[in-house]
Amino acid sequence: MFDRPFFLLFLWLIPVLAVLLRYAYKKKRRAAERFLAITMHERLMPKRDGIRILFRSIVLLSAVLLGLLAAAGPMFGVYFEEVSRKGADIFVLLDVSRSMLTEDVAPNRLKRAQSDIKDLLQCVVGDRIGLIVFAGKPVVKVPLTTDHGFYNEILDSVDTNSAPRGGTAIGDAIRKALSTMPPESNRDQAIVLITDGDDLESMPLVATKDAAARNVRILAVGVGDTVEGGRIPVRDVAGNLTYLKHNGQEVWSKVNEQTLKEIAQRTEGVYISADTRTFDLGRVYMDYLSRLKGGEYQVEQRKKFRQQYQVFLAAAVVLLFVYIGVRE
Repeated sequence: MFDRPFFLLFLWLIPVLAVLLRYAYKKKRRAAERFLAITMHERLMPKRDGIRILFRSIVLLSAVLLGLLAAAGPMFGVYFEEVSRKGADIFVLLDVSRSMLTEDVAPNRLKRAQSDIKDLLQCVVGDRIGLIVFAGKPVVKVPLTTDHGFYNEILDSVDTNSAPRGGTAIGDAIRKALSTMPPESNRDQAIVLITDGDDLESMPLVATKDAAARNVRILAVGVGDTVEGGRIPVRDVAGNLTYLKHNGQEVWSKVNEQTLKEIAQRTEGVYISADTRTFDLGRVYMDYLSRLKGGEYQVEQRKKFRQQYQVFLAAAVVLLFVYIGVRE
């Protein structure tokens, strides 16, 4: 096993160097023959030992080979290192009700929220992050994890069918996050709530009291136009675009900022209005949540291989000294 296997690509230099050594030996011999008559070689030229010449060539080629192996970083000899990870716990609660398809933000509220969550992932380093989607009921899509690749894969698959329909149960989503988070006090915990809807039936402010009692801060993000709102698009059986109606009237959806502000205020969090303006959830995280206290949440034995390049490098240096010390 090698740490820098790229250097192994230069092993082709070994046969090339062997050819050059043989060429250099023949060139020196031809030069001597042109300079002196053959009868004068034994008197004036030092005797060249073929075995010594072969030995020096093998030593030099071996030194180059060992040097390349040392540069490639050979690793062998297994040992186990105890590794502990530290970080905070963050649950993202994402509203996937039909009103999130409203296009008052481009391309729609749900797609905008998914993009914002990806910005957040770029800034979360060392923290565990989970994902709960909710409409009528909350569903844990991603438990607390540090695997951002898996998180992104699940996030991309989320749509309005990812949770049971029937409203916007913010309170149930908060309670689901609290019950899923480990009740530990050695690190901070937070909730990032991304929604656009009104909710009175699931009693979100009551759930917020439970979060405040556990010192879980809530960063509430209101996605959508806060003034006029927008119509909720739906597709009929033929695939034609229509808009959701109630009692013959088109339903317009806008953010209920007052509820979201109270949720954030009661947990010493913050409310962010992500309406039609440019919005970077990663920057918001850095401003408000990056100072969360990280506690130890995982201790594991990690298998590692020892770096052994020193042996090869030392052997290469010794062979170079041998090459210099042995004369032809």
